[in-house]
Amino acid sequence: MGKILVIGSTNMDIIAMVDHLPVPGETVGNGNLARAHGGKGANQAVAAARAGGDVTFITCIGEDDDGKKMADGFREDGINTDQLSVISEVPTGTALIFVDRNGENCIAVAPGANDHLSNALIDQAEEVIKDSDLILLQLEIPYNTIQHICKIASRHQKRIMLNPAPARELDEDVLGSLEYLVLNETEAEIIVGQKVTDDNMEEVCSAIQELGPEHIILTLGSRGSYVFDKEVQQYVESFTVKALDSTAAGDTFCGAFAVSILNGEQDIISAVRFANAAGALSVTRQGAQTSIPGLEDINQLLA
Repeated sequence: MGKILVIGSTNMDIIAMVDHLPVPGETVGNGNLARAHGGKGANQAVAAARAGGDVTFITCIGEDDDGKKMADGFREDGINTDQLSVISEVPTGTALIFVDRNGENCIAVAPGANDHLSNALIDQAEEVIKDSDLILLQLEIPYNTIQHICKIASRHQKRIMLNPAPARELDEDVLGSLEYLVLNETEAEIIVGQKVTDDNMEEVCSAIQELGPEHIILTLGSRGSYVFDKEVQQYVESFTVKALDSTAAGDTFCGAFAVSILNGEQDIISAVRFANAAGALSVTRQGAQTSIPGLEDINQLLA
């Protein structure tokens, strides 16, 4: 089994379920409060571990109860946390989320300890980078750290997979270092400056590929995924499920895809189908990490 190294964010999600989203100056009462373990990096590490992956996670947490609980959770999922850094006098990253009765939300993120995932910490982990088979990244840590990781990983000829969320423009060095780019339509539009439609998917993916990534997987929510590389340009259908909460569906897809593509026996279409199944299962449950399925459930849906 290949070794997956996830480098990214850890957040505590604090969720208020309310009748409607407040407008400026308004207080909305009668909400229900929930707390959930989240953060794109943490979600993807947990998804990869539950899908059967050998996972190491590099992240920063605060010296607080939230950070301790999440670190304990990673270990329970069998994730190697030797590279986890506890930052003193800084809170663990927090996402404040309002969700209305129709499932619409608005979110404010306080990065906290995530902003302390620095180049120096990456330098300390160079041996771990050298020892990994696939490095999985997202964009909830400082962008200059992402650039530094890509530089070191490229020097050691390591395979890199990036999920460019939250969406932002990417420089040519980062794009040129990627083997896999897993992104949604909004993220694709920001990279190429062109709106994605059903008619121009191939054209958009071709334009992205010219910037460097070998394989592009465009995730289309309930409509499945579109795979584009030199050999394959193919739409892969999703699974029909009753959706309850789409939080962490994209992260679940990324973690499961990383495991499946490293499996070696799987071609890219089979790996995407496996990831589609994992993502579909996650939307049938509430929360971020609480919704992420295990290998047995994924295989059951595939069967």
